[in-house]
Amino acid sequence: MNSVNEDRVGAASGINNAVARVAGVLAIAVFGIVMVKAFGLRLNHSLAHFSLQPGVLKEIRAEATKLAGLQVPTGLDPSTKASIAQSIGEAFVFGYRIVMLLCAGLALASAAVAWRMIPKSGAGWDRIQVPFDRFPQRTID
Repeated sequence: MNSVNEDRVGAASGINNAVARVAGVLAIAVFGIVMVKAFGLRLNHSLAHFSLQPGVLKEIRAEATKLAGLQVPTGLDPSTKASIAQSIGEAFVFGYRIVMLLCAGLALASAAVAWRMIPKSGAGWDRIQVPFDRFPQRTID
């Protein structure tokens, strides 16, 4: 807020808050899409190793947006159920890792931009005015 005139600080603050909220909503939407797609790809890859009936595969793929809450279809033998449940868990972890790697990459990119954009010599700090007269003086007894 130090880069705008005093009479425009309110507008700058409002714009900053609006942009931050829109960015948060977009991040949730985009990362949600990435998570569902990564989960689905990994799950389909894992399910290809099983000899499942087409109806069972269709039922699993139709419910893939439930992610880790996906229920294994009934009517399968216990070992196949356990293997499919494990595949669902592994697919969820895979998708979660992809999202976390993207978040880490964006954090690194943000740090690089800040490192590049913030002046190194402290230029601009002399423009900051702190009204020290508004703070009460405290003494230690």
